[in-house]
Amino acid sequence: MIGLKDGALEHRSLRDLRRIVEEAERWDIKIALIGGYAVQAYTRGYRFTKDIDLVTTRESEGRLRALLRSLNYKPRETEFGLAGSKHVNGDEIDLHISIGRILDISTGHSFPVTDELFKETNNLPVHGYYKDPSQLEVEAPIVSLETLLTLKLMPVGRDKDAIDVMALLTDTSEKIEIEKFANICKTSNLTEHITTRIRKYAEKIRTGQMEKIWLNTTGLRLPYAMKRKIMQLLRKALTSLRK
Repeated sequence: MIGLKDGALEHRSLRDLRRIVEEAERWDIKIALIGGYAVQAYTRGYRFTKDIDLVTTRESEGRLRALLRSLNYKPRETEFGLAGSKHVNGDEIDLHISIGRILDISTGHSFPVTDELFKETNNLPVHGYYKDPSQLEVEAPIVSLETLLTLKLMPVGRDKDAIDVMALLTDTSEKIEIEKFANICKTSNLTEHITTRIRKYAEKIRTGQMEKIWLNTTGLRLPYAMKRKIMQLLRKALTSLRK
């Protein structure tokens, strides 16, 4: 169960995110937010997260390393870029920073980090799972909705990604530009993989598996009308991906 300790951890994580965004702007560091907090920015927020997931460029890497050290994170190289962690009250806040490409470790597929990705970011308020008056709200550059959906569809086997996909489909179905989404998949060489992933999601919705995952995480049920709307959106996406 998520408790007061997690609320304090989330608050600290959002505070660090605010510092990173502010200092990145001052130091001319290109960053964009992905991951759970990015989903929170586009949706009502259905799950707790404390980790900060970012993308940056090779040119910004050195300055970003220095910024992270100033916030007491110890950056280390990984196969996808940089990672770092900070101990807070017996727990950790983890940073994952993709450089040049966003690698999905579960499948080996990757998404290119291009100038276009940064041009299409949206400055949106990022809120946490907790909605108490003391909780922070941080404005940050978020990857486009269609890019975020693509990134969240890529992984296999993680319930938190399934929750994020369903949150995006539930709360932003009227805003997703299907043709733009399909074009992003095409230019990233992910059309075949994303097509397979969408079919898998549709199957899990039809069989009730997705509803169980959603209920176990959020405590909410998926109304029939919403499931029907999501299935219609997935069918439209498959049609566009086949073009």
